[in-house]
Amino acid sequence: MKEVRFCIDNMTCQACSSGIERSLKRKPYCENIEVSLINKRAKLTYDEQKASIDDIFAFIEKMGYKPYFDTDSQSLKSPTPKTSHKSFLASFNELDEKLLPPTLRLILSIIFTLFVLTLSWGEMFFHISLPHTLSYYLQLFGALVVMHMGRAFYFRGYKSLFALNPNMDTLIAVGTTSAFLYSLKGIFDTHGHFYFDSVCVIITLVSIGKTIENLCKKDAKDSASLLLEINQKSMIKLSPQDSQNSLEDLSWLDSAMQTQIIAQDVKQGDYLKVLPGEMVMVDSLIIQGRSSIEQSAISGEALPILKQAGDTLLSGSINLESPLVIKAQKNAKESTLAEILTLVQNAQDSKAPISTLADKIAGIFVPLVIGLALCAGIYWWIAQDFVFALDIFIATLVISCPCALGLATPMAILYAQAKSNKMGLFFKDAKSLEMLRKVTHIVFDKTGTLSDGLEISSIVCLDDSTNPQKLFEVAYNLESSSTHIIAHAFKNHPFAKDIDAKPVEEFQNIVGYGIHGVIDGTKYIMGNAEILPPLLQSQIPTNTDETGKMNIYIATESTLLGIFHLVDYIKPNVATTLQTLQSQGIGISIISGDNATNTQKIARKLNIDHFIANAKPQDKMQALEDLKKQGHYVLMVGDGINDAPALAKADISMAFVTNNDIAHHSADIIIYNNDIKVIYNAYRLSQATIKNIKGNLFWAFGYNIVFIPIAMGALNTWGIKLEPMFCALAMSFSSISVLLNASRLKKFKIL
Repeated sequence: MKEVRFCIDNMTCQACSSGIERSLKRKPYCENIEVSLINKRAKLTYDEQKASIDDIFAFIEKMGYKPYFDTDSQSLKSPTPKTSHKSFLASFNELDEKLLPPTLRLILSIIFTLFVLTLSWGEMFFHISLPHTLSYYLQLFGALVVMHMGRAFYFRGYKSLFALNPNMDTLIAVGTTSAFLYSLKGIFDTHGHFYFDSVCVIITLVSIGKTIENLCKKDAKDSASLLLEINQKSMIKLSPQDSQNSLEDLSWLDSAMQTQIIAQDVKQGDYLKVLPGEMVMVDSLIIQGRSSIEQSAISGEALPILKQAGDTLLSGSINLESPLVIKAQKNAKESTLAEILTLVQNAQDSKAPISTLADKIAGIFVPLVIGLALCAGIYWWIAQDFVFALDIFIATLVISCPCALGLATPMAILYAQAKSNKMGLFFKDAKSLEMLRKVTHIVFDKTGTLSDGLEISSIVCLDDSTNPQKLFEVAYNLESSSTHIIAHAFKNHPFAKDIDAKPVEEFQNIVGYGIHGVIDGTKYIMGNAEILPPLLQSQIPTNTDETGKMNIYIATESTLLGIFHLVDYIKPNVATTLQTLQSQGIGISIISGDNATNTQKIARKLNIDHFIANAKPQDKMQALEDLKKQGHYVLMVGDGINDAPALAKADISMAFVTNNDIAHHSADIIIYNNDIKVIYNAYRLSQATIKNIKGNLFWAFGYNIVFIPIAMGALNTWGIKLEPMFCALAMSFSSISVLLNASRLKKFKIL
């Protein structure tokens, strides 16, 4: 099976996307298909032995849509066209689109609609009277112009109808075509009833509504994809003037040759220059310079951070003050920014479970409406007359709105993503955003999650042949191969400045215990007491423990060399955030690999009754399983490094990350902001989003349930009848009301 992602044009409503999904799911070669109406993208898993991507694209094209691969895709190319020449219709369409861009089409539609309305209602309101024949032909001309401006409705609508996948365009096309054809009867009947004004108003109002809808979609997509708005597509690459110069001898930088290269072409090891105001496009190490750096695009924290030579820079950071010379640590396609962009795109393309109902209804909505319109039209033709019946038929088609149903969920999700991204929080899919509100119990890893990292408070030497500096040097070299939070404590220690770096052979990370490695032919063991052989465990002095501190032991295979005492500090806002979560009825637990004394100390400070110390990965998984058996919906929050099994086991999971490769994390939600308040804000955002979606669905369903029967003539006995022009206005307003309601999430307050 192969998974592909591609774009689909010409989708206008939920009936389009759900129709494509439904049709492809019936194919034996298709295992899974998700189509996003807002992003106009599809994710498909198919059997290459049974069908090719050309076959799939051809099938989608028969349904009236235009599939293609994104031009940014490097791994896939669009199918080769079957013919090299363009058809007359394709050439005409291309020329027409160049001469009449969307804005000009809308302006001309409005002008000619007002022209037709003036002719149609001139005698009644403006006392303008023209000969009947002249008025007729002028209205016919105006209607034809407006219909040409909205011809996409007819091409898409009838193509979808003939493919047995009718959509909103089909409703508009059938309704206005019926009105137009009946109006042509005026050629033979000078007293015929004209619908040219209705045709023009319907097409123009729907076009205005779709324009507003597209603007709202763009606003939501731009907000949710703020990181995609990269203001620099190229970077300055520095190269030696003399090719004989060694790159490691940095004296050549002062006279380096500068060339502009595309950011995507940056390779690991390249030297680059970043000017003030420019964005760092790859994860890098500062070689020269000192400047304030803004990381709001990544962490959501607006306050700049001072960075200098030796510090790392995450891609997506912005240089604010002085030029910097940096060395790329990753390729552009593997950098933090690229990974986050992938997260954002995947989240936008995914569907929340709550959208299932709207999808199912959209699948039958348009055929049902066409059936209801035909039934109502036939009934009133028999009960009253053809003109009245035609009014009812057109009104029923035009007032029905599958768009509102289709926009209810994805628009709210997009605006919610925009808010979450501003917090430095990224959902891997829409399901995570929806399900977070269901959490009843949160399990926290302690170190690096509730605490603000580790520091070495003291070094105890237990062997006469060593001293603190030598002991630290061995430990530093061992930890340099690890990404665990303990490794950062060694890298940030003052002794680290004068280290003689040595290669570590046969390095092994034993999750939950510690590390092994060989330096200069000697095998070292480093970690908690349980990693030591029984003989060395018995050598641990009883008087070296310090209350509330973590003990890390270092030894050879035969000798216990020393102990590092590490202390951790509680992050700001932790106590108040946990108290707020508990006030919402959410249970809190700490599960830590640290010793019982230190874990209990932190738990008491935070007023948490339930904690587990000395926990190995399997212990954390068992604790989560026990909570789930008790009926809890469990959120696991960890540092995303050694908590992968527990993160995967939880109902939903979050991981705090800094410089680590987020592609390797098992969490559903990735947090780049170090402020723990983001957890409570994310929980509130999930609640607000689902509330907003339910409101959208209520109005979308309510609109159709109320207005479709009225349009069918249910209240005609009381003299209430909906004109087709009013129905076009109401249909557009229903979509706009859903969009406006979804946009209220932009006002969500981050605490």
